[in-house]
Amino acid sequence: MKISEFAEHNQVTPKMLRHYDEIGLLKPEATDPVSGYRIYGEEQSRQLGWIQILKNLSFSLAEIKEILRGPVGRRELLKELKEKRIRILSALNEHHQKKLQIDRFIQLLERDEVQMDKLIELVSLEQTSVHELKKNMPNMEMFLENVADILAACAGADPVAVLRFDIARFKQVNDDYGFDVGDRVILACYEILLESARPFGTDACVGRTHGDEFILFVKGDKNQAEELAGRIVEGLGKFPFSSVGCHSRVGCTIGLLHTVKEKTGDIRRMIEDTLDTVNEARKGGPNTVLQLPYIER
Repeated sequence: MKISEFAEHNQVTPKMLRHYDEIGLLKPEATDPVSGYRIYGEEQSRQLGWIQILKNLSFSLAEIKEILRGPVGRRELLKELKEKRIRILSALNEHHQKKLQIDRFIQLLERDEVQMDKLIELVSLEQTSVHELKKNMPNMEMFLENVADILAACAGADPVAVLRFDIARFKQVNDDYGFDVGDRVILACYEILLESARPFGTDACVGRTHGDEFILFVKGDKNQAEELAGRIVEGLGKFPFSSVGCHSRVGCTIGLLHTVKEKTGDIRRMIEDTLDTVNEARKGGPNTVLQLPYIER
């Protein structure tokens, strides 16, 4: 079939087919030596179909070319699709968090109550908004997807660390000031964690495990991880918790494990082992940071 016939048969444009030919993604079966017309075979519709499917799934043409270099294998395609899903979920979560922050900032600006010298102005939020923000914090499933994305971009010798953050004596906060204030304290701590991890860019992610505990994963060595823990403790000390109704000093306990990517093994196991580390850190009292090398079991 000539290019125009092949294009019409597959409901694409000749311009697109010419571009695919130029970049080596879909070469014609032959080229007429006299007229220069591109000639396509019926069986090439199958390859074009794969291109359209992957393109609709947001694969770049370069990625599609790499996937289709040989026969399309089920295992290889599954691997590519799972990695694409992780990247999409990560982007969706990031956009969702930004949307929530924008919605909150719009509320504050409309009320003319925003205070730029504070990390977050929670006192102006309705409690329903606090509950919504709290509900949409990344859970463990989303956190693990983000961790997988970071690990996929790491070399075997790249250093990584997991930090478990626990709000010290949080039950007392709920008992003294009520659960609504407790929610605002949790949300403030989450904002402090995000702000503290910001220097790592996309090489860090934060998730909420349960209750008053959060988990952080970073691509960085033990010194960088320790500096991160220090920023978190400092951020807690500077935040005006009285503005959200908590008039007690809020501290934390941080358990930190560090290793290199090739020694992480099952990342879930490493995350679970931070429970022992943070429990040991609690013996030192509020604002204790305990850092240990991770030993795979």
